[in-house]
Amino acid sequence: MSEPRRPGLRERLWWSTSPSAGDRFLAAPLLLAEGIFRAVAAGRGALYDAGVLPAARAGVPVVSVGNLAVGGAGKTPVALAIAGRLVGLGRRPAVLSRGYGAARSDDRVVSDGERLLLDAAGGGDEPVQMARRVPGLRVLCGADRARLAPRAVALGADVLLLDDGFQHRRLARDLDVVVLDASNPWGNGHCLPAGPNREPRSALGRAGLVWLTHADRATSPALDALRDLAVRTTGRPPVESRHAPRDLADGPLARVFPLSDLAGRRVGILSGVARPGSVRRTVESLGAAVVATFAFPDHHRFAEAEVAAALEAAGKAGAELLVTTEKDAVRLPVGVAGDQRIRVVRIDVEVLRGDEVLGEALDAALGGAVPGRGKAG
Repeated sequence: MSEPRRPGLRERLWWSTSPSAGDRFLAAPLLLAEGIFRAVAAGRGALYDAGVLPAARAGVPVVSVGNLAVGGAGKTPVALAIAGRLVGLGRRPAVLSRGYGAARSDDRVVSDGERLLLDAAGGGDEPVQMARRVPGLRVLCGADRARLAPRAVALGADVLLLDDGFQHRRLARDLDVVVLDASNPWGNGHCLPAGPNREPRSALGRAGLVWLTHADRATSPALDALRDLAVRTTGRPPVESRHAPRDLADGPLARVFPLSDLAGRRVGILSGVARPGSVRRTVESLGAAVVATFAFPDHHRFAEAEVAAALEAAGKAGAELLVTTEKDAVRLPVGVAGDQRIRVVRIDVEVLRGDEVLGEALDAALGGAVPGRGKAG
């Protein structure tokens, strides 16, 4: 088993609002690279704003779900919630995703709305997770979402949902939803590589709706400030939600167990996500005692030996179960996924505030979109 990843310099620098003097010294050389990154991003954005770089038209409504920071804001549960809402409205949505973490990079269909055609190795963990969670959802992956759009429409899609699409401006969209973690929206405030942000917060001026996840973990002053920012930049109040554990499943996601099964039990945690601390907080909130953690890089493709070693080490630490996330579960090797000691926590977003705002924004995007037209950028 390879050595599990431990929180390192990048995590401490990016997500701490008060890094140590030593960490700040080590990060100082990154500030020059950040300046270059900001200049390149601003130049590219200006070219799109001026129409020099064109945005392709899909001919059907396009809704983008993205963020400013890299990973961990809860974008996938939000995209799942919106996809489910679109299906409930009688629409035929297709998700267009980059497919991070997959072994393939070509244009490919993960699900045609009837069948799951690829596993996580071929399609990426989040696309496979979305295809499994929303019946009838078409899911396509590729580097260029504008090139994927006609293929999705040919599969019968009448609305496109761009996963992680805020910076992918080659495809025009009718609504940009930007997801922010209300408990830590900006990290250290810097852009890549000195911080986690792909764009400065001023980029919210392009957004049509701000969605605040983990609103239950934010302080009242922080929420008020984010609400004011959302109204100033988008003209709408934000949607506010929390991540609500839905149920437990086995490794193959075939059997379901109640959340109460974790209460009072000693468990280990296996994860390959951007912010493993969030997984631990969720598991502990269900009454479990965490006695071992095995944290790997985001989108890590687990080897059978790694999972088997984690099960053994967790057992030696006194754990009855090894708990993982739904995103990680679709990457578990078949040979170990069925181990009876594995449990998967499945998460939904629970909207706490702004449900009517979301409905109005989606109605405007769906009803106002004319084939061949859209809002560029």
